[in-house]
Amino acid sequence: MVGIKNNRRAQYTRKIIKETVLSLLQKESIDSITVTEICKAADVNRTTFYRYYDDVYSCVDSIETDFLDNLKIPQGTSMIDGLKIMLGEFYKNPALSNLVFVEGKTKLLDRMSHFHDHAELVKTTMDEYEATYIMLGVQGIMKRWVKNGMKESPEMLTNIIVKVVFAEELRDKKALFDLHEVKEEQTDFSEA
Repeated sequence: MVGIKNNRRAQYTRKIIKETVLSLLQKESIDSITVTEICKAADVNRTTFYRYYDDVYSCVDSIETDFLDNLKIPQGTSMIDGLKIMLGEFYKNPALSNLVFVEGKTKLLDRMSHFHDHAELVKTTMDEYEATYIMLGVQGIMKRWVKNGMKESPEMLTNIIVKVVFAEELRDKKALFDLHEVKEEQTDFSEA
């Protein structure tokens, strides 16, 4: 029906706009992509673009939301298996992987970091630090993976993430850091 927001023509137009944005993200940063550039590449006019999106960022937000909504991770799935599923989706659709580079402008990595909340890992302050460390490690490794052309399979990358993030490989390299026991003591930094 004409005039209905989710009719086939509207869905197709949104799909074309999103695909165009993903294509442009492969060549340039989100900050340099303009609505005019999107409209020209997607062969739609600006009015059509603004019918669906406020700006380039709202379009990217919509892409992220669709990706996460379609990410089927069954209830009760372990974090490792969930990570494997998510990496598999990026692997199947490399254009989406460019979203991991859109620093500070999108919420994809933030939304992914909230997966640990569902696993009920965060119970103490130390758990919060550990969860933050783990998620930032995962994000960093994912960025490197994408930048290097996703040569490793999702399964292999999951194994790499588990080894690195949980420091299995670093335990033997402790001497490199000249680590010593840090004593917990109260330090008043306000008198400096």
